[in-house]
Amino acid sequence: MTPMKPGVYTQKVVAHNGFMEVEVKLSADRIEAVKVVKSDETPYIVDEPMKQVISKVIKDQTLRVDTVSGATRSTGALLRAIGEAVEAAGGVSSEWTPDPVVIDPAKLPLADAPKADVVVIGAGASGLAAAAAAAEAGAKVVVLEKAPEAGGSLALSNGVLAAAGTDIQKASGTPADPAGLAKLWLEDQKRSVRGGVPGYPDKARVEALVKQSADTVAWLTKNVGLKFSANPVAADGIGAYALMPAVSEAGKPAGAAQAEALLSYVEKKGGKVLTSTSAWKLITDKDGSIAGVSAADGKNRFEFHARAVVLATGGFGADLLKITQRQPRWAAFTEISKAAKTDTGDGLALAESVGAREVNDSWLIGVGIAPAYAPMTPAMLGPRGWKGITLINEKGERFVKEDLPVLADAVSEQRDAWLVLDSTEHDKANRLMAYFGYETVVNANNWEELARRIGAPQDKLRATMDKYNADAKLGKDSVMGRDPENFAPLTKAPFYAVKVKPVIGGTMGGVLTDRSWRVLNAKKTPVKGLWATGEMANRAFYNRVYEPGTGLLIAYESGREAGAAAAKEALKK
Repeated sequence: MTPMKPGVYTQKVVAHNGFMEVEVKLSADRIEAVKVVKSDETPYIVDEPMKQVISKVIKDQTLRVDTVSGATRSTGALLRAIGEAVEAAGGVSSEWTPDPVVIDPAKLPLADAPKADVVVIGAGASGLAAAAAAAEAGAKVVVLEKAPEAGGSLALSNGVLAAAGTDIQKASGTPADPAGLAKLWLEDQKRSVRGGVPGYPDKARVEALVKQSADTVAWLTKNVGLKFSANPVAADGIGAYALMPAVSEAGKPAGAAQAEALLSYVEKKGGKVLTSTSAWKLITDKDGSIAGVSAADGKNRFEFHARAVVLATGGFGADLLKITQRQPRWAAFTEISKAAKTDTGDGLALAESVGAREVNDSWLIGVGIAPAYAPMTPAMLGPRGWKGITLINEKGERFVKEDLPVLADAVSEQRDAWLVLDSTEHDKANRLMAYFGYETVVNANNWEELARRIGAPQDKLRATMDKYNADAKLGKDSVMGRDPENFAPLTKAPFYAVKVKPVIGGTMGGVLTDRSWRVLNAKKTPVKGLWATGEMANRAFYNRVYEPGTGLLIAYESGREAGAAAAKEALKK
């Protein structure tokens, strides 16, 4: 190890919300202490992850520490600051990031494993729902979660659930019949990105899912204890079909509160949730039926003998290689993914090892668009928020009806996408220039100059914006059909262009399943004893566009149904 000059070094780096100042105390051969002196990050989101990373760095004396899901860019910036301090002290930062030691789980010592009738792999929304339902049915349940904590992508979500005909909606006088939600869902799928495989979505499965949604919500509220607002508020895309989560503890994401409630209920029913424990192999009988799961926690391996297994491992929204292999256009957007960092498609490999078949045309769940830095967002949005934005691409053309609930898919099709605005709110727009850069935000006194700075044809952008402003003056969007109330002229110079990218929230994919969530093999017959839920089995419900709130509905309903079926199979004599 290259010796360092002892001392305290202060480094300033760009994090998620702005700048971060980090103080690092170094001896000749150790990182002695790390302190975040100043930060623009959101305390309730980053404080605990920062503590975890600092503790790991000092304890293990390494910078090869995983960033924390939900605070990826913030904890990544922290590690970068520590590395820069090492360099400033004369050290070599690469020496503090040695290659990880690959552990072969098959060579770890075998330890005793809790008895299980049903093993659920994954402790997100669908996995915890499956475990809860299986435990209710009298099965001994073990949940394996490779992350240090349960929750998965659920813990990062806003907790909004699409449903119809629920007691909550009826009590509030909200008209929300199942047929209406199914129709809205299926109609909106017609605007999907071109090129998808024919046959998606499966109309019958969408209608059946929606029809069962009220029962699932009743189970979640009455049995599990999840809380939703008694006064539904219309949400973009699903209107009155949105069940909004009740106010959670101050500073805690609603999804995290739901995950805690589910975890508590599973444990109350006798289920065991083993964190930092990865499933690495499915055990089968001679006839190919599921007989259990091999798992490991880095120190020991475990053999869980069970006749029923539920794959609830999530999608592959955090795996760059899998995204590149399936939909390379999305590969550039993984940095701002909202999928749990553990969503790396583990369930696909497990399922395929026993003959399962991956679905055709896996796609990405786009949940929104975002600028390079989160603090830019308030400055680039007007009174109508996201509904009032105007987007153009590298050709200088508008390409989407901007007041749609989800714009990520359309943005993903462009080489570049820019949100344009004028100086009507000058002070707000001017704050964007703190982030000036040709890959972040630029400004100009006319459309031709702005076109040069974003690499678009000058005549095309001028024609686009002249047409836009003429339509806005008349109160009618003749190009994209945007609602007039979301359509305001952009005429006051200087003009601004903010580069935006789609935000990945997960994947539409998984393996083939039947309507009971049983995993199917290449012959489309069930793999006995194996179920898949959530993002491991959600492809049938979409073409190539995501409907807000439906991901949680699929997760909870598939988990509940698969868990109950798995328990029935496991307890069958």
